[in-house]
Amino acid sequence: MPLVSTTLVDVRTDTTGARSDRRPRGRWSYPAGPGRDRRLDLLRGYALAAMSINHFGLSNSYLHEFSGRSQFLLSAAEAFLFISGFTLGFITIGRTPEEATVRLGRRTWTVYLATVGISLGLGVVAMTTDLSLWGELPIEESDGVWPWIGRVAVLGTAFNGGDILIAYVLYLTAAIGALRLMTAGRSRVVVAATAGAYLLSQLAGPDNVSLGFASFRVLLPNAPLFFGGLLIGYHRERIATVWRSVPFRPALDAAVLALAVGLAWLHQGGWQSFRWLGELVAGPDLGEPLWLRESEMPPIPLLVVLLYLRVAWIVVDALWVPLRTALGWLLLPLGEASLFTFGMHLVAIPIVFNLAWFPDDDLGRAGATFWTVVFLGIIYGAVLIRRRALAWVRVDRSPRPLIRRHGPVVAVGLLVVATVVAGAS
Repeated sequence: MPLVSTTLVDVRTDTTGARSDRRPRGRWSYPAGPGRDRRLDLLRGYALAAMSINHFGLSNSYLHEFSGRSQFLLSAAEAFLFISGFTLGFITIGRTPEEATVRLGRRTWTVYLATVGISLGLGVVAMTTDLSLWGELPIEESDGVWPWIGRVAVLGTAFNGGDILIAYVLYLTAAIGALRLMTAGRSRVVVAATAGAYLLSQLAGPDNVSLGFASFRVLLPNAPLFFGGLLIGYHRERIATVWRSVPFRPALDAAVLALAVGLAWLHQGGWQSFRWLGELVAGPDLGEPLWLRESEMPPIPLLVVLLYLRVAWIVVDALWVPLRTALGWLLLPLGEASLFTFGMHLVAIPIVFNLAWFPDDDLGRAGATFWTVVFLGIIYGAVLIRRRALAWVRVDRSPRPLIRRHGPVVAVGLLVVATVVAGAS
């Protein structure tokens, strides 16, 4: 008997093999079915685009209304951390502990090489040219170049935004052990370890749980984002089964949306007569809530972050068709090539700012928007070129093994050369 069309009814199979039907799906909703969950790619693409816009600067551009300027109650970095953990947990379902370890070990090594390569590659550019890069090269803190290289290798320092990836490298490293436990049926140990690390960070304070790495975030208080996503992704079907048994879940989602709108409205208005609430949600400095979350992540801001993550999922699930039509051409490719997109945005920042025709004076809103679009266009173009190149490499041709082996090194070299040429122009 053929299944009911999944565009109308979401038919899923739980971990026991039993089928369960959800309520009818709207015509704009995400069509349920097997395979890659494109909602994750869209959300990850949005997080990467927003992160790139915020890091680029020129905060008076129109696109910064789209990115939130890192001043909202949820940042793109937090969304990216959670989605990364969720995706990693989801794709590990059904794998043995050994398979999970090998797969994640390779991914961790790749991210580590990218992290170190960004700092070293652009560090060479900073030492050999007069180009402006993101931040000052921190060689003065050591006795010379070689000690600095050693500190980069052990993640004790970073350059040109490489510190943003350090947290990801360390979380992935810890996730190797976490996934071995989860695939062995010991997820409770991971829950206890994550909760214990977070509780320790809240009792001891961020200065006393610093691990000595050059991470842009204090790792322990932010661990629930990545490892919470990891646990939820791995047990997604079980959690979905429990959620579908809740009779009043539409009312709960409506309450979540209403609360999120209310908090956003109060935050936009400066909290006014509700300053006490604003200090609980955003911290004493109401205008800079991101700093509190990066350094301490108290329980209430953490709950608010999770609240908005749920809102993002509700919106992208219910409005999938119009969102994919309007933004999918941009966000889906960015989200699919997440590591490349992130690395490329760190390279594109100095490319644009070192162009000979880039204006040095303060830009108006239209000018700032134009240059932000140019910046995103460089990233997007590089992502599309990479997609075409990978499609060609995967075709059965004799040079394929050589290109696979040396392609990443050549790509990094070309990006460094492009930066130098653009600045020299």
